[in-house]
Amino acid sequence: MKKLHRKSAFIAAVILLILALGVIAAVTIAVGPVPVPLKSVIAILKDRLLGTTTAGAYSQSQFHIIWNIRMPRILMAIVAGSGLAVSGAVMQAIVRNPIADPYVLGVSSGASTGAAIALLLPSALLFHGGVSVTAMAFLGAMGASVAVYTLAYSRESRSINPTSLILAGTAVAAILGAVTNLLVFLARSKDSISSIYYWQMGSLASSQWADLPIPLLIVALGEAVTLLYTKKMNLLMIGEEDACALGLNIRAVRLVLMGCSSLMVAAIVSDTGIIGFVGLMVPHIVRLFVGSDNTRVVPLSALAGSIFLILADTVARTVFGSTELPIGIVTAFTGAPFFLYLMGKKKYTFGGKN
Repeated sequence: MKKLHRKSAFIAAVILLILALGVIAAVTIAVGPVPVPLKSVIAILKDRLLGTTTAGAYSQSQFHIIWNIRMPRILMAIVAGSGLAVSGAVMQAIVRNPIADPYVLGVSSGASTGAAIALLLPSALLFHGGVSVTAMAFLGAMGASVAVYTLAYSRESRSINPTSLILAGTAVAAILGAVTNLLVFLARSKDSISSIYYWQMGSLASSQWADLPIPLLIVALGEAVTLLYTKKMNLLMIGEEDACALGLNIRAVRLVLMGCSSLMVAAIVSDTGIIGFVGLMVPHIVRLFVGSDNTRVVPLSALAGSIFLILADTVARTVFGSTELPIGIVTAFTGAPFFLYLMGKKKYTFGGKN
C-alpha cells in the first residue's frame, strides 16, 4: 500500500512539473525588452505548429521575435537545464559526493579552452579557414573528460576511484584554465577577448533553431540510458563492497554513466558556454522532496532543471532591460550560497529516506 502511494505521488509530481514547465515556458516567452501579449504568442505558436492563419492577431515583428529569437532560446534552456541537472544527479550518485557536479570532470574548462582556440588563434592554424567555435568547444570538453578518466583510472584495481576522479578533475580544470588565460593574454583582438570572456560566463542569447538538433539528440539519448541505470545508481550509493556483493559490475556502470554525463555536458556547453551550479542545486532540491531513489530523482531533476534554467534565463534577459546579463552570473548568484550551505553541513544523506 505504501509503495503504491509513493508511485502515485511520483506520477502526480511528474504531471505537475510537466504542466508547470508548459505554463512557465508560455508565459516567459512573452516577457522581454519587447513584450508580446500572451494571446499573440499563443496565436503565433498555433499558426506555426498547426499550419493555420490567424489574421490580425500579431505583427510580423512579433512573429520574428517569438518564433525566431525566443522560441529556440526557450527550447535550448529546456534541453540544457535538463541535461545539466541529470548529469549532476549522476555525478553525485556515482562518486557519492554531495558537492559533485558535471564540472568536477573539467568538462567546462575543456570547452572553454576549445572555444578560446577557435576564437583567438589565427584561422590559418585551424584547417584552412577555421573550425566553428561549437565544434572546437565540443572537442575540448570531450578531451578533458578523457584526460580526467585516464588520470583517475587505477591499473591495480582496474577501476576509477571517486576521490581520484575529483582530484583529477580539479587538476585538469586548473591546467586548462591556465591555457585559456594564456591564449587570452596573447590575443590581440579585443573583440575575440570579449567573446571568450562572454563564453565563460554562459549565455543562451545566440541560440538558433540550427543549434538545437545535436544537443537535443545527445541529451535525449544520454538521459534515456541514465534512466535504464537508475537502479544500479542506487546500488552504487550504498557503497562499493555492498554493490559488489549484490553482483554489480561497478567499473562498467561507472564508465557508462560517466560517459553519458560527460557527453551531455559537452554538447550543452559547446553551444551555451559555461552555466554552473545547475547540476549541483537541482538534484539536491529534488531529493529533499522525493528522497534519494534515483528512479524518481533522475526524471524529476530533468523537468526541474528545465524549469530552473528557463526562469534563470528570463531574469538574465529582463533584469537590466535591453542589456543582456550572462545566464552564468544568474545561476552563480543562486548556486554559490547553496554550495556554501552544503559545505557547512556536517552530515549529508542524499535527501533522506528512499
